Amino acid sequence: MKYAIITVTKNGAKLACKLQNTLKTCDIYVKKDRYDISLAEHIYEYDKMRDVIKNIFAEYEAIIFFTSTGIAVRMIAPFIVHKVKDPAVIVLDEKANFAISLLSGHLGGANELTLKIADILNAIPVITTATDTNKIIAPDVVARKYNLVPYPLEHIKIINSALIQHQKVIYYVDKDLKQSEQMIINLARDFKIEAKLIDVEELDRQNDFCVFITDKRQVRENILFLTRKQLIIGVGCRKDVELNLVEQAINEAKKMADCEDLKIKALVSTIVKQNEKALHQWAEKYKVETHFYDNTIMQNVIDKYKLPESNFVKKQIGIGNVCQAAILAYNERAKIILPKTKFEKVTVSLAWE
Repeated sequence: MKYAIITVTKNGAKLACKLQNTLKTCDIYVKKDRYDISLAEHIYEYDKMRDVIKNIFAEYEAIIFFTSTGIAVRMIAPFIVHKVKDPAVIVLDEKANFAISLLSGHLGGANELTLKIADILNAIPVITTATDTNKIIAPDVVARKYNLVPYPLEHIKIINSALIQHQKVIYYVDKDLKQSEQMIINLARDFKIEAKLIDVEELDRQNDFCVFITDKRQVRENILFLTRKQLIIGVGCRKDVELNLVEQAINEAKKMADCEDLKIKALVSTIVKQNEKALHQWAEKYKVETHFYDNTIMQNVIDKYKLPESNFVKKQIGIGNVCQAAILAYNERAKIILPKTKFEKVTVSLAWE
């Protein structure tokens, strides 16, 4: 995970450096003239905290504040989207008396990271999610452990509510799932959950609250599906680009994002690229659906999420962001895992849902 640490005071900056020494992949942002930034690596000064948060909120997997909780809440409030997309947010006072899990406790890993930070700084961890305070394993914790996605997201509340009320919740694993028997073993080993193998058709006969681990996605009453993440590929390209360049760019992008094993769900772009043969050839080769969006829709997404725009691209096709805008036009809840990256004649952005 890559972390951002936001500090205001000199002592907060010292504690941030201590965290950085242990967590390693940390960038520190400190209020201007409050700390000698030559004393550490990957440390940057800022004038206005709000500007920093605006620029980094979607770029880090976790943001750690050494501020009051109120300041942290006010800073992140305009940028919160959804629990699937939002980074973990943790808040510590500048003496590190308390470490508070503030946002994305389960799917974002904030609860787990809070415990780790508290251990490093000898702070008292504060975790308020109901399942954790009741020492109950939430299905979104299971999902994070095995790199799965809860579906539909609204059913997380249904299952967690049932668990908190001590109602019966059964875990099933799809017989058709690759390595299904290993998943049964993993659940027992990691969470002491006794799961059963079942066919998806057998779900119709279940009256209990269920968590179903599978590659399929369906909406069933009182059932939460935990499925593998699916990849959405946003692509921009030069006119008449060659297929081999599209393929090379996508393959390299997947390597960069360490997601080569994810199933690809869709290739998306602007309607301006709807007739590019190479995009359709690639999609047909890998049996992937394609979606091309009107520039008006794309511009609305760009404005809503304040996506960066290229003046050159905007002059050429009417909008200044293709890759990420197309992804969010397809699914606003998709989590960007690779921002727009330039390759030869092709730009690629990746997200999962």
